[in-house]
Amino acid sequence: MEKTEATKVETKGGSKGSHFMQGALVLGIASLIVKIIGAVFKIPLINLIGDDGSGYFNVAYQIYTFMFIVATAGFPIAISKMVAESMARNDETDAKRVFQTAISFLAVIGLAGSIILFVFAKQLAGLVGIPDAELGIKAISPAVFFVSLASSMRGYFQGRQNMFPTAGSEVIESSGKMVIGLLMASFFMGMTIVPNLDKVIDFVTRQVDTAHMRTVYASAGAIFGVTAGTLLSFLLLSVIYICLAIGAKRHAKNIAPMTAAQEKLRPKRTILKELIMIAIPITIGASVSSLTTLIDMTTISRRLVTNPNVFNEYAFMFEQGTSFYDKAVGAGWTGAVLDSQKASTLYGMYTGKALTMFNLPLTLVVALGMSIVPAISSALARARKGEAGSITESAIRIAMLFGAPCAIGMSVLSSGVLGLLFSDDNAHVVLSILSIAIIPVAVVQVTNAILQSYGKVYYPVVNMLIGGAAKVIFNYIAIPYLGIDGAPIGTFICYLIIAVLNTVQIVRIANIRFKPLDILIKPLIAAGVMGVCGYFLSGILPTSRVLTVLEILVCGLIYVIMIFAVRAIKREDIMNMPKGEKIAGILEKFKLIK
Repeated sequence: MEKTEATKVETKGGSKGSHFMQGALVLGIASLIVKIIGAVFKIPLINLIGDDGSGYFNVAYQIYTFMFIVATAGFPIAISKMVAESMARNDETDAKRVFQTAISFLAVIGLAGSIILFVFAKQLAGLVGIPDAELGIKAISPAVFFVSLASSMRGYFQGRQNMFPTAGSEVIESSGKMVIGLLMASFFMGMTIVPNLDKVIDFVTRQVDTAHMRTVYASAGAIFGVTAGTLLSFLLLSVIYICLAIGAKRHAKNIAPMTAAQEKLRPKRTILKELIMIAIPITIGASVSSLTTLIDMTTISRRLVTNPNVFNEYAFMFEQGTSFYDKAVGAGWTGAVLDSQKASTLYGMYTGKALTMFNLPLTLVVALGMSIVPAISSALARARKGEAGSITESAIRIAMLFGAPCAIGMSVLSSGVLGLLFSDDNAHVVLSILSIAIIPVAVVQVTNAILQSYGKVYYPVVNMLIGGAAKVIFNYIAIPYLGIDGAPIGTFICYLIIAVLNTVQIVRIANIRFKPLDILIKPLIAAGVMGVCGYFLSGILPTSRVLTVLEILVCGLIYVIMIFAVRAIKREDIMNMPKGEKIAGILEKFKLIK
């Protein structure tokens, strides 16, 4: 069968390689925009609804995220793979049948997920020990259905090597979440508190009975922005699909009649089975990757309340004159209810501020894994095991070179870093502990990708389950004694175990020599010197946003000097980067690398 005009338009202007590079660029730009929008959304939101509201928001969002991952995570990739294979055979009909089968299946799965979230919202909120998250879970429940439909369409367009619909829908989704979420949160937070109101909330007069319930509704309004964003994303993709379908029909006369072989259609049951088989391992991997967040969500609040003495460490957040104190008095919280609200507030402070800052530098490591792993796969495909081993060793070393300064720098400058974005720095202790985990997390991100490139897709899953089990045990035992500070320690232990297991397996599989001096010690020495300088700078200079930025820049310069001074970076590391040969030539000219 000849290509349709639509297919000709899509394939016009370049080879498969140019399509790939163009697609990667489009998605990369979209991803950057989405991350910026996410930061613009979350930082003012936390300042608006506070730590307790952030806790309700994050519980609902994490439950939704896990449900979304379980329901759809692997399907966009599976759909794109099968659609691409059909298009490679010039079989437009089969590509459409793949899409029709996928969207029908995901519609059912998504609807079931939405119903489960809505019906069992109270039980889910109670399970994690934060009952006030119930309204938020209900508000976000429809998003599972909308994002399931959107995922099937994204997979279809990606399979046709058209990345623009995916990119556009992601930006629209994030923009909708930000605009509608902030507007809804502002609407509720602007309500007047009337203690003797005859109902919990009056939408007409914009009155609410307590400051606490105002925050609960504001967090639910903010999370409804996610639902609105997924709906807008689905509508945009639907319009694009309909427009392309109309265009294809107009050019249907240019399609040659199908051959007898092409008229024999694959049963949809066969298509569905293949989709599921491709999607399952991807879904498992994606589910496990959010393991630590789920563990924290289900253990922090429940374990904190078992020993109320742990709240004394953060008593300044609950004393007279704070918003929490005013809410507690207004709502009449005492005993177990008061302890539960304190736990919710600490959870919100941890997830909303510390985790938000913790995740920022890790985007660089994810990009590193995405750029280096294809080089490993290519070398293996050409049976160049030595080259693959060299790239593997370099990838782990570069992960350490990125992770070490981010971890130590954020740890020693935690108070100033939080002050850059938030109205207070009450999370500086927990962030200073959590930041150290950036090192093993960076290694895990890269080593997971490396193991997958060697075809060992289930190794990272097993290792993460082992690390997750260690975190569950540690959280359960330590949080009643260490309080909220026990959670980041558990995260560090979890990822350290995974990093060690991954690295041991890579050394065996790739047959490389693990060199502690080059991979661990040199980056840590360079980052350590930087950290000492940063610690003294933060102690000497007064606190201000401008001076914090200056401290970060000085620390960065010191680290760059130190990595060359201790010879922590090698020529092969530079060569694996974009424009590597040119950069390496300049560095060799100044005798900075060998």
